[in-house]
This record gives sequence, structure tokens and C-alpha cells, in this order.
Amino acid sequence: MAMGKLMIFLLQLSWTVHLVTAIQRKYIFPYGTLSGDLTLQEGDDETSKVLALKRPLYFYESQFNELYVATNGIISAQDLPMEKQYVDDGFPTDFPVIAPFLADIDTSQGNGAIYYRVTESPTLLNRVAQEVHRGFPGGHFTPTHAVIATWENVAAYEEVTRATGPSDRLNTFQAVVAYDENDSYALFLYPEDGLHFFGTRPKESYNVEIELPARVGFSRGEVSFIFSRMEGPYYSVTSNEQSLKNLYQVGNTGVPGVWLFHIGNRYSFENVVPASVGGALATPPPRGQEGDDSTTAEYPETFEEEPDEDYPPIADPDFLSPTIPEFLQPSHLDHDAFPGQARLQPYGGDLPLTSDPQYPPQVFPRPEHTVLEVFPNNRGESSPHMESDPPLAPHGGHFVSVVEEEDVDFDTGGGFNTETKETCARFQQQCSQNADCTDYSSGFCCHCRSGFYGNGRHCLPDGAPHRVNGKVSGTVIVGSTPVDLNSVDLHAYIVVSDGRAYTAISEVPEPVGWALMPVAPIGELFGWLFALELPNSQAGFKITGAEFTRHAEVTFYPGNQRLSIVQTAQGLDSENHLSVDTRLHGDVPFIAPGATVQMEPYKETYQYYPSVVRSTSVREFTVVSAERGSETFTFQLHQNITYHDCRYGLRAGPETLQLTTERVFVMYVKDENILRYAITNKISPVGGQFKFKVNPCYSGTHDCDTTAQCLPGEGQQYQCQCATGYMGDGRNCYDVDECVEGLSLCGAHAQCVNLPGSHRCQCQSGYKFGFDGRTCIDVDECVEGIGLCGANAHCVNLPGSHRCQCQSGYEFGIDGRTCIDLDECRSQPCHPQATCSNTLGSFQCQCQYDFQGDGFQCVPSNGHPERPKTQCEQHRDSLQGGLSPRGPRPVPGGLAPGAFVPQCDEQGQYRALQCHGSTGHCWCVDSRGQERAGTRTLPRTPPTNCDRPGETCSDTAYHIPEGYPIPGVFVPECDEQGQYRALQCHGSTGHCWCVDSRGQERAGTRKGPGTSQPNCDEPDRPERPKTHCEQHKDSVQTTSPEGYPIPGVFVPECDEQGQYRALQCHGSTGHCWCVDSRGQERAGTRKGPGTGQPNCDEPGEFNRPKTHCEHQRDSLQTTSPEGNVDGAFVPQCDEQGQYRALQCHGATGHCWCVDSRGQERAGTRKPPGTSQPNCVPTVAPPTMHPLPRPDVTPPPSGTSLLYAQGQQIGALPLNGTLMDSERSSTLLALHGSIVVGIDYDCREKKVYWTDLAGRTINRARLEPGAEPETLINTGLTSPEGLAVDVVRRAMFWVDSTPDKIERANLDGSGRQTLFDTDMVNPRAIIVDSSTGTLYWTDWNREAPKIERSSVDGHSRKVLVKDGIGLPNALTFDTATRQVCWADAGTKRLECIASDGTGRRVIHSNLNYPFSMVFYANHFYFTDWRRDGVIALSRDSSQFTDEYLPDQRSHLYGVTIATTHCL
Repeated sequence: MAMGKLMIFLLQLSWTVHLVTAIQRKYIFPYGTLSGDLTLQEGDDETSKVLALKRPLYFYESQFNELYVATNGIISAQDLPMEKQYVDDGFPTDFPVIAPFLADIDTSQGNGAIYYRVTESPTLLNRVAQEVHRGFPGGHFTPTHAVIATWENVAAYEEVTRATGPSDRLNTFQAVVAYDENDSYALFLYPEDGLHFFGTRPKESYNVEIELPARVGFSRGEVSFIFSRMEGPYYSVTSNEQSLKNLYQVGNTGVPGVWLFHIGNRYSFENVVPASVGGALATPPPRGQEGDDSTTAEYPETFEEEPDEDYPPIADPDFLSPTIPEFLQPSHLDHDAFPGQARLQPYGGDLPLTSDPQYPPQVFPRPEHTVLEVFPNNRGESSPHMESDPPLAPHGGHFVSVVEEEDVDFDTGGGFNTETKETCARFQQQCSQNADCTDYSSGFCCHCRSGFYGNGRHCLPDGAPHRVNGKVSGTVIVGSTPVDLNSVDLHAYIVVSDGRAYTAISEVPEPVGWALMPVAPIGELFGWLFALELPNSQAGFKITGAEFTRHAEVTFYPGNQRLSIVQTAQGLDSENHLSVDTRLHGDVPFIAPGATVQMEPYKETYQYYPSVVRSTSVREFTVVSAERGSETFTFQLHQNITYHDCRYGLRAGPETLQLTTERVFVMYVKDENILRYAITNKISPVGGQFKFKVNPCYSGTHDCDTTAQCLPGEGQQYQCQCATGYMGDGRNCYDVDECVEGLSLCGAHAQCVNLPGSHRCQCQSGYKFGFDGRTCIDVDECVEGIGLCGANAHCVNLPGSHRCQCQSGYEFGIDGRTCIDLDECRSQPCHPQATCSNTLGSFQCQCQYDFQGDGFQCVPSNGHPERPKTQCEQHRDSLQGGLSPRGPRPVPGGLAPGAFVPQCDEQGQYRALQCHGSTGHCWCVDSRGQERAGTRTLPRTPPTNCDRPGETCSDTAYHIPEGYPIPGVFVPECDEQGQYRALQCHGSTGHCWCVDSRGQERAGTRKGPGTSQPNCDEPDRPERPKTHCEQHKDSVQTTSPEGYPIPGVFVPECDEQGQYRALQCHGSTGHCWCVDSRGQERAGTRKGPGTGQPNCDEPGEFNRPKTHCEHQRDSLQTTSPEGNVDGAFVPQCDEQGQYRALQCHGATGHCWCVDSRGQERAGTRKPPGTSQPNCVPTVAPPTMHPLPRPDVTPPPSGTSLLYAQGQQIGALPLNGTLMDSERSSTLLALHGSIVVGIDYDCREKKVYWTDLAGRTINRARLEPGAEPETLINTGLTSPEGLAVDVVRRAMFWVDSTPDKIERANLDGSGRQTLFDTDMVNPRAIIVDSSTGTLYWTDWNREAPKIERSSVDGHSRKVLVKDGIGLPNALTFDTATRQVCWADAGTKRLECIASDGTGRRVIHSNLNYPFSMVFYANHFYFTDWRRDGVIALSRDSSQFTDEYLPDQRSHLYGVTIATTHCL
């Protein structure tokens, strides 16, 4: 048996070292008319008739029922546009494309042929299944249909001249698209010697010398997006001519020239996944060694009849495609050939057509110190996948996770038995203060309360924005240069209400800053934790809470660099912010300084298991640099997130969820060394799609405040509700200061600290949280070793503190701390007939000669001793004068204030009635001085009759010690029969009240001094319960033991019904203010002493809630009896309640600048005696500081183009009609914004723009240092095009989500809706101020149009509706009085008169115009293909200039800024 296995192994080894050549033309799939193919009509731009599919095909995640084959090397799922709209453009395309070789191909004049068919042939489907199973081991795929398209000997389009003649460069290639009910795969086949040209020249272009390389890959086409439509995902196989040559020289299936891709799935699909076999495939075994399970081959046996042919090895590294990741898949190796095991097949061999090919389980060596966890997903089983496998198919299967043991903690609690069961009673402190603890049969779990979210151990307020703080460390190798990151700061800001996550890493050195731009997964963690939740889904924080570890590995291709990311969440800090430390280690590709990185939207499937979340994905990114132009690369991301899972409760979490990232923006700010990531995320069930118009809550297009929740209703209805801990109308929310409003959960001995949206409780000095984690208990400093007392002293614990007390026989020295020996003899403690001797810590008394006794009592030898002291006397003397074992002694430091001293009678026995001189309490005691239960009475109430129980008055009522009443103690009045008089009055305080027969006060009868006495003859009336005001008032007035109000504390005033009086005044400070029915101060009503009282009867005047500044100011001004805390800083607020930019400390004289949150701006503080800092108010962006100041840097004098580029507005001076790129500059940096529409007011020299991200309309003056001014910030969803009417001082804009056009005055006032019907996708808008006419475009794909109306909304009519596609850009030619538009669909620039006549084409071969402006007989438009500004002469119809910014990203609006109005 051993020898047999050895022979099999040697045979396999011999197969493995053989390599195969490129596929021969005769071995591609059968094609031609004899195979049943249809033939495409000859020509340069032909499209086949529709291929109706019997069963739908899934391309990406979308379902299609028909296909088209086109001349230009593509298969599409929809009818193709004219070739000029796509053949010269790169990916992505506007329509779905499968492109084995996209180029300008021509089959005219007999230049080859194109064949195509749909087939259900079992033999062909069997062959496809074999390739898929080989390229994706362990998958389940049983194709039911296939589409085969073959381009045979086709030529590139060329303009044939007499001199050149037809080209002899011909290409042959084939595409096979196979699918079943769930999945789709594509095979691209390039036979040996099949490719002879690799690019084609554009037919029409201003740069005709360029040969455009062919494109190979897949493009989903445009997809619906929040604002309208956007570019869908795409996947490029090639990027340059060398990678095109690689097509027939290498492959990803093991056979050169054969390429396999997974291109669609019914449930969830992020992007195309290439086959992962890689390397060279083993040649077939010798004849006779085939397994019995092989089927008869469809192809000639010649392939197997050449076993001795040597295949040259492929060693040229250039043959590796730069955009195809090679996933290491050990499962394709045929390790052990056991009976029944499938063997490697030659290309073209058959595989049994089954849905479950019998691949044996692979056994791999396990590294030491690893934990192997297998998690079934309860939907079926299949062979396990290793960590490098692609994401699991939706069919299910086991999940194998191999992770280092020390990095995973699946045990979230102690082991269970009946004695050590974890219960809420014992471990409730592990829950958040905003969570409830629930006991289960074997343990407990924490669950966040309503209004909060998290995993129970950590809970955050619903809907509130969140911040993350942390450090980034590690070593990153850029190219060959290692760069250390030494605990640099990471800050993230997440707008939870719409899933926006902004991450900033500071102090990143320049080499690694550029290189880390593609590593957006660093910030993607926060996007997943706080993603916008669609129905039936959960963001990550609800599962992990604030303690977890994330291990991620990023592998870049083609360079195979690997970067490890470890992010450890360490809980919530004191401000309720998540703390995350990040460690980076590994290699990243070099990116040239000044380059930009563009990352496409993507979808990623997360798989959830107990204590582990996992995902695997492939991403694509484009690097644009001046040196190398545009290059596309990929990386693969593996990640594990381990966390503490509550294993005792019911598991109701998801198995899989899909994270959809709709926007990814990355940039490195060189001047500040800051690396930024901005990501917009949603989480939903896998494959969850809306087939109807999405509710704004789920699309993120609502206008709720960033601190509010969006609550979806029916259809498009929704409500805005301020987040937990905030108040307002939902569109404007303000933080509730729970500490000021009395809404905190803090108990005794705890201080309340307000936080945004929440608060925390902080134990006072000398206290700590108890076992429940909430109640503050005294810290016993003596036990915990905090109270360190010196020699000869012992520690005495006190509530919240402690004191040191000298031991008996010692006293404090001069310093008040050191205990020194007490010379007791100084106080003459001994009997007069005794001698006192002092000793260390004590003393001795000895009777003199002829006397006897103990030294304290000495009698003549023939006398009688004094009576020994009784227990009461010893008790009394020990408190008043001390008593040591050797005699009475003074108490060190005197009698402790407030200590009770018992009263003894003449015989030294305890008096029956004892009263406390400080508190006023009285009680009865027995002969041992022990209190008799039920006899204690409170201050100002009659004491109990200790001689005759039940009688408390008259001649038997009082046995006051020494016969004198205790000062301040109430003495009841008795009638002639010794009964309580109905009316009782306190001789000291002057209060009077009525009592019953037992002397108990009748509620509601007490009257203060100076008022009439109560009528005690009236019968008792039902007692009204005390109101909130009365309880508030009484709690303040009865705080001291004597019953007097505490000086300086505010005592509320109540009316006759017990309600708060509308006007309240502080008796100590003189401040007065108005309150509501709950006694809460009405914001803005407070007036200081000497300024008059506010009028609290005016309705509706003080409705604005208090701001954070006012809360902070008022809490400090009412803290002490004098009105403010001595020496404490009190902030200054402006009329709107916001922090003044300049703050000064009244006590210290320091001054500094603050931001809108009242936080000091670093570097602005100046000491007293120096000039005050110059504090200019700033607009706070949504991302973390530091950020560039958003102020204007105006362009040079003269005329300039102003263009919008995402987060900035650029200025491009004109030199005549040429663009002066050398003097281009950034006019305004607006981080966190997406500037789309832009226009210029030539009269006041102000620029106006729309912000898609902030949903605002803004303006700024073109002056140095000018700052943005927000004009409109409510009721906007997707503001795009904007136009300024200089004459009428008005502005107009389109909102493309609600599909409406609005207008307002230039200051934002007078807002009104002009049109909100009969529009689908309004985009551009312009105004002809001279005639008062509006023009706008609507690129409704079903019926695009251009309309016009008057500026007041009258005379609306359609100007153009025929022959247009995507009319993005619109401008007005003031010279010809024509309206002109640039169309991204037809690629044309056209003009027409305002009455609809004289339409003409200016240019017919644009790329992708977005916005346009006319100036000096030239059109200037932004182009999304070139990412620049293009200049076109109206008269010559030729391109005259081009400007490409250094920072490459899409440009939006463009306008002209002139020195005077034209």
C-alpha cells in the first residue's frame, strides 16, 4: 500500500512539472454555421438581433433576459448606442458590457466574420462546468445555458487609402457566457497567434495621433443612485499594450489564453472575481491513467497523444497582468489520489455535469498555537475553505477560520456551575449605565435600553453623531523604504443618521502618506460600525460594542505587497468616544507625490458567527499621476473581527449582511501631513434591493439634523426625531444638558458631567462606584492604604474622607500632623495625694505614703474610698474629658463637634430622657443607656414621656436635664387636663400649627412668623398632595438640622395652588428669570441685578431652547451663594446663545479664541497685559480638526474661470481665451463638501454654490480672507444646478431628488418653489437676465428635454425634446442670443434660438461634459472623462485648449468671473 501511494505521488509530481502551451485555435469552443451559429452583418458598427434568453442571466446583481453581440468586440445586456458614444472611451461604460476585446473593429469588405448562438448542449455545458470547478474549487455550478460569441479574423477600423490598402493584422478571440439559476461565469479564449493588433485609432478626435488600446473586462453600466444615476462597478483585465499581449501568453485557469471570471450572482455581487488557479496547469496523465469517472471527450484525441511534448516554462514577469490578483488556492493541487477522487483534466476534457463535484476534503498542516473553529451556517454543507478562499457562495457550507489563539477571546464569562453562575446581582456593573441586565438560565446578558444602541456592555444614544479617537503606530515599507509611524493621532467623525464616516490621520510623513491613500479599509471599519441601517439589518456596533479586535490583511496586485492592519477597540472614553488603536505592518506600493487615488463604490458581504465577523473582498482603485497618467490596480482584503459575545441569551443576529459603500473619497494633504478617508455606508440584508422609490431615511436624502433620527413612514413620508439626549424639532436639535435639567441618573455623592447626547456620573472625591457600577460608596482610605498616617497614629475613615487620630497617650505636634507623646501629668490626672509619672504614650499615678488606692482614688490608710464612677459617668467623661485605663484624660483636640454626650442623674445613672444638643432629636433609654425602640422624636416635635408611655404633656411631660429646657427645642403647650392644646407655637422660630390629640401636626396648618395663626377649630380637610414646586421648596428649606434654608441656595417661589410662579428671582444674587410650568428657565429671559425684571406674561417670546453655551454659563453662575464659583471661568455667549469667538477669564486675565463648540483653539491663548488674540469666526466642517481654513484666496486680477471640484472651488485665470494653468489656484477649500452648481454675481463680486453633501446653498465674497456664508440649509436634498440673476438680485436652483426648481433672493430670503411637476432628473439651470428667462435641462432617460419659462414661473414650455440624450451642461451665447447645451449621451454640443429655431451642431464628438459656460466666442466645459476643463471655439468648432488639475477628480460646475458685468 505504501509503495502504491508513493507511485501515485511520483506520477502526480511528474504531471505537475509539465506545462501547457497556449490554447490552439482548433480547441476553442466549436463555432461557425455548421455549429448552428448566426452570423453578424458585415460592417463597422453592427449589432445583432436580440438574443432572447429562455432563463434570465445575472450580470453583477441584476437580472437580464436578452443579450446583443456587437462588432466592436463586446456582448451587451441592452441595445447598444452608436459606437462613438463608447468605442473610444475607457471603462466604465454607460451600459452593461462583457468585453473580450473592445476596440473599433471592422468586418467590412470580407474582413473576417462574427458568429454567435445560445446553446443548451450538454457536452458544451459540461466543458464549461469543468472549467468553473477547476477555477473555483468547491463551488456549486451547473450551467443550464451558454452564449458563445466568436470573432474570427476581424480587422481594426482604418481609413483605407490608395497608398495603404487593407491591413493584414487580424484578430481571433471567443467569449462564452454560461449561467444557471443563481450564478454566471464568463470564459475569454485567445488562441495562439490569434491577436495581431492591440488598439485602434479614434475616428474623430482633436488628438488623432493616439492609438487607443483595446479594453478587456466587464462594466455594469450606470445604476440608480441617491441623486439620480451614477457609474456602476467595473472590472478591467488589461491596462496597457503589454497586458493585452499577455492575453494569449498567460491565463488564470492554468492554460495560457484561457481566462475565467465569476460575473454575477442572484443574491449578492460586489464585483467580478477572476479564477484563482494561477500558474501553469499540469499536463494530462499518461494514457490509461485516467479515472473511471471521466466522460468521453468531445474533442480529438490528439491533445492526449502528445505526452512527450515539452512545453516551455513561462518565466517573464511582464506576462503577469497588472490588474489580476492571484489568489493562492491550495485546493487545486492534486495532493492525494485516493480511489474515487477527481483528477486533474486536460483542457477540453469532460467532467461529469453534476451540481456537487466530488472534490475530497483537503488536509493542511496546522501552525502551532492556533485555534480551529468551524461554524456551520445551517444552510447546507460543503468542503471547507481556507482563509484565502473567495467569499462563500450563498449555497452555504462550513466556514473554517484559522486565527492565532492569543488574538481571539471567545470566552466572555466564567464557566457555569450552580455555585459560580453569573447573575445580574453579581455582575450588573459590566452593563452600560444605559442598559438593563437580564438573567438567563446559565448566565446574564446586557441589553441597551430604548433610545440607545450597542451590545449592552456599551450603549450610545440613538441617532447622535459619534467620534472615534486613537493612535496609529507601526512600520510601513514604501517601495523599499521603511517608514515608522510613532503613535500619530487618528480621529473619526461619523454622521450616524446617513452613514457618513470621516477619518483623519495626522502627522503622516509624506512618503507613506501618498502610499496609504488606497488603504481606505483603515477608515472602513468605522463605516461598518456605524453604517446607515436598512430594514432587517444591524450596524456593527450593535454586535461588537466598544471592545473588539480587527485583523485585516490587504494584498496589492500586481506587486503582491501585503499590509497587516490590527485595530483594537478599548472601550468608550470619558467623553463617550470610541477609543481605537491601529497598528500597521507590511509593504505598500509606491505612489508618486501629487498623485490622486480614485476608488469606486463597492458592496461587501459580512459573515457573522459567535464572537467572530468575517469578510473577504476584492477592490479596484485608480492612481492618476502626472508622470504615469491613469493606472488601475487591485487589492484583496481579508478581515476577522473578534469580540465579546453574550453566549447566554437568545441569538437573533444575522448570518450575513451586505455593506454597500456608495462613496469613497481619499486624499493626502501634503502641507498638513494629514491623510483623509471619507466613506458613505449602508448595511442591509444580502441582495436586499428596493424595487420602488426608496424612503429618504434609507437613501440618506432626508433633511433631518445630523443629531436626529429619520423615522420612515408610508411611501416617501418620514419624520425627524432628535436623537436621545437632544431636543428640538428634528431639523434643528440641541444637546440636552441632563445635569442642569435634573435628568441625570447620578445618585448621592456623584457629580453629573454632561456629554453630547448623554452624560456620565463621576463619584465625588473620596467615593467610588460600588459593585453595581452606578452607586457611589465611600472609599475607606484606611483599608485601601490611601490614608497614610504617621507613627503613633491610626486612620479613622469618614464619609468621603478620613482623618488621622493620635493613639492614646499621644497628641499632634506643632505641625498638626506628627503625633508626639502627651504629658498627661500636666493636667494633674492623679489624686491630690498621689504622684504622677509620665511615660511614653501613658502615665502612672501612685498614692503617697500613708495613703492607699490606685492613684486616682487615694484614702488614708484608715479611711473609706470614694464611690467608683458609674457606666454613665464613665461614658460622659470619656467624651468630655477622656478616660484611659489609668485615669481620666482630655480628649486630643477637644470634644468632636456634634457628638452626643449622655446626661446622668445625681446617682450617676442614665436619665430616662436623652436629647442630642446638636440635632434636636430626643429618645428614651433604659438603665444601661440603650435607646428604647419607638421613642425617638424629631426636632421641633414633642419628646416622648419616658415615665408614663402615652403621655407627653403637662406635669409629667418633661424631665429636662437639670430642669432647664434645651435651647431651640420645641416645648409643647398643655391644657389644664394635661392634654395637647390644639394650637402649638414654637417659641424660637415663631411658627404655629395645629395638632391632634396625640400632639401630631395636622398637615397644611403651619404658618410662618408674622402671619395670622391658623384656625384649629375648623374640621380637617382632605390634604392636597404637595406639588413639584412645594417639594422643591421644602427640600431646600429643610436642609439644615435647625430647619433654616441654606444661605445662598435658590428657593423657588410657588403660588397658592403650589405651582411655580412665572417670575423667579434669586435672593442672594439678584438675578431674575421666567420659568415654565415645570420650573425650567425659559431661555433668554434671565436679567442681572439692577437691570429690571423680565416680562413673563408676553406670549411666545422666549421659545428658543437654551444653547450649550447658555447651559454652561448659567450652571456656573448659580453654583455658589454668590452667584458663581469663586475664580471659575464663565463663558461669554452672544445674542443667539453661541460662544463668542473671543473668551477671557475674569479672574486670571487670560484671553483665547474658541470654536463653535466652545473648545479653545490651540495657539491662541494670550496672558494678561498683552493684546487680545484676533478671533475670526470659522465654519466648522463635519470632519475632525485640524482642517484648512475655509476662507477665500482670490485669483489674480482679470477674468477667471471658477470651477467646482468636490471639496474645493478652483480658479483658472484666462489670458485672452487661453487658460493660464500656471496661475491656477484654489479659491476656497471646503472639506466635507461636494460642490456641484456654481455661479458668479458680477455686481457684488460674490461666488454662489450648492453643496450636495451639506445640502446647503452658500456664497463668499472674492476678497482675501472672506469666509463662506450659508444662505439656505433646510429643505434641500440634492441641490445641483444654480443660476444667479444679477439684475433681479435672485438665485435659482434645481433639487434633483424631489425634482423641483426653486428661487430665492440673494440673501436667502423670499424662498419659493417655481416648479415641482413634470420633471424627472433636472440638472443644469441658467438665467438670461436681460430678458428674465429661465432655461433648464431634464435628462430623463425616457424623455430628455430642455425647457424654458419666465423668472417668475410663467410661460413654461419645452424648447428641445428630440435628438438629445443626457443634456448635462447648459449655457447662453450672449452674442448670438442662443441657448447651448453639451450632451453626454449624444456627445454633441448644440445651440438653438430661444424660440426653438435655428438649431445647429457646434461639435459632435465630446467625451462626457458636465457643466459649461460661454465667454468670448468660446465654450468652456468640464469633462468627466478627462477630469479637466476643455475649451472649444464656437466659430471653428475646434478644441483650442485643455486644463487638467494636478489633483485629478471629477469637476462639476463651471462659471466665469469677470472684472465687470458684461
